Amino acid sequence: MVNRKAIIGLEFLFVLLFVISVLPSIFAADSVSEASYCCERSTSGAWCVNAPEDQCSSGYSAAPTSCETTSYCQLGTCYESEEGICIENTPQKVCENDGGTWSEKSVEQLPQCQLGCCIIADQAAFVPLVRCKRLSTLFGIENNYRTDITDEMTCIATAQSQDKGACVYDEDFQKTCEFTTRGECTGAEDAEGGKVFYKDLLCSFEDLATNCVKQASTTCYKGDVYWVDSCGNYENVYSNDEEKSWNNGRVLEPSKVCDPSNGDDKTCGNCDYMLGTRCSESSGFFNSEAFCKKTVCVDSSNSSRINGESWCVKDEGAGNGEDRVGSRYYRELCVDGEVIVEPCADFRNEICIESSTETTIGDFSSAACKVNKWQDCILQEDEEDCIKESRDCIWIDDIVNGTVIGAGLWSIEDKDEQEDKTESTIKSKSGICVAKVSPGLEFWKEGNAQGICAVANQRCVVTYEVGIIGQTGEWRTADSISEEEGNLFGLKRKVIEGSQDCLDDNWALKADQVCSAMGDCGGYVNYNKVYTDDGYKWTEAIWDANTLWETISSMWKTESKSWKVEDKEFSSNDKIKIKGGFVGMLMVPIIIGGINE
Repeated sequence: MVNRKAIIGLEFLFVLLFVISVLPSIFAADSVSEASYCCERSTSGAWCVNAPEDQCSSGYSAAPTSCETTSYCQLGTCYESEEGICIENTPQKVCENDGGTWSEKSVEQLPQCQLGCCIIADQAAFVPLVRCKRLSTLFGIENNYRTDITDEMTCIATAQSQDKGACVYDEDFQKTCEFTTRGECTGAEDAEGGKVFYKDLLCSFEDLATNCVKQASTTCYKGDVYWVDSCGNYENVYSNDEEKSWNNGRVLEPSKVCDPSNGDDKTCGNCDYMLGTRCSESSGFFNSEAFCKKTVCVDSSNSSRINGESWCVKDEGAGNGEDRVGSRYYRELCVDGEVIVEPCADFRNEICIESSTETTIGDFSSAACKVNKWQDCILQEDEEDCIKESRDCIWIDDIVNGTVIGAGLWSIEDKDEQEDKTESTIKSKSGICVAKVSPGLEFWKEGNAQGICAVANQRCVVTYEVGIIGQTGEWRTADSISEEEGNLFGLKRKVIEGSQDCLDDNWALKADQVCSAMGDCGGYVNYNKVYTDDGYKWTEAIWDANTLWETISSMWKTESKSWKVEDKEFSSNDKIKIKGGFVGMLMVPIIIGGINE
């Protein structure tokens, strides 16, 4: 027989020994707890943890207290703006280290963290607005954010009301149907009388026994080609495989009916905007046919254009100072397979500019109309200033001995008076700055058109010396020879001042180019290629004398001076060289003949 007292004593001894052995570890644990530190960052990489001092990383804060009582590990709300997520009870350092914005306020106190019902298609989430927008972007579907819904259960129930299906009801003693949402049907599948909703079923589903006949016609819906039943309800995406498309009267995703169409496959109505197709309808005599139309365009030069692409178009002869009267710039845009024409401002007050971007499907051009900045081109005296991006100008080289005078046409008699004005004019030695796109002018009205064109008037003065070439080849001026010698050797003319180039018709052509670049000025053709020659006046002034000796005599006797002014015009061959279109004033070259007195 076992001695119970002995057993009890043994048990008491064992318990006593156990308590004695445990107490040191308890006291040791208390001592460790008292030595615990709040590490801003631990050696293992964790933020804001309570640990022994030797586990705190150097260079970061550490204090022998709980992290909840420190400023550097104070808890608050962390807002991540990119994803739109708010996280409660987050230490400041943890939040900022992860790129978030920390606030000591609670979630309920932060406007950006207020919750609402985010409905995307038939799904719902009770999240902040920014998060809803982020989810909408990820799924590529427009969202419906409702702040009037204040709890998650109501939010989910609202999304379920967006379920689509057959809404069956009685009308005029027959069962009919409407394909709609659960919310709009406002019925239940087991309801007696009234409207009954059947999720994901088409109205032509046979067991519903409605008066709606399947696949009666096709139409455009959500950018795709859809079958429509005899009651006018949308069914599934069109396919020439009618049974597959009908799917036994059940809703079927477009991608499960047929692959997205690029426009080449006419048997599938699953149009894809990214592949360059959208639904379109072509009208017939009795019905219309929907199909996936290609959204690419063909421009006036028969080049293929991507949907959304824009480009510049201009009338013939435009640019480089050669714009014709009545010409204009346009911006054309490809929109869903149609070319839309947008004219820039009339009178070439706007021009079209274009740039191109390289994409995976080819170069994509973008165009826009901009203001034509031509007004101060004529004031620029060197090429560097002329071609700056701040203005729309070009530099024309080799304008021979021209002097631009802003004073209209002058007469021979006031020649000296005009020469006095040249100090205030712009002399063109090697070139001149003109508009890249010449502006349109109302030249048929009294106004500033004549003044603008007159700025381009030019005069070229050539002085001759009259004499002979003697027997030994020397040049002898007229005042050193006798009449007999003059008759014997024959009088000659020698240019001693000015440029021989001014006597060539090409000088007048270059002058006409400057004039036409000023606007609708000069002799040119219009946008219908009709040439007009009343826009310039080209004259040549010479001494009016019957013989050369009489000319010499009259020059010695200043009181007998007289001028003969002859009008000149471009030859037929010169007109062919003219490639622009301008009407208005032109240039006046004056050639002065004489001898060296």
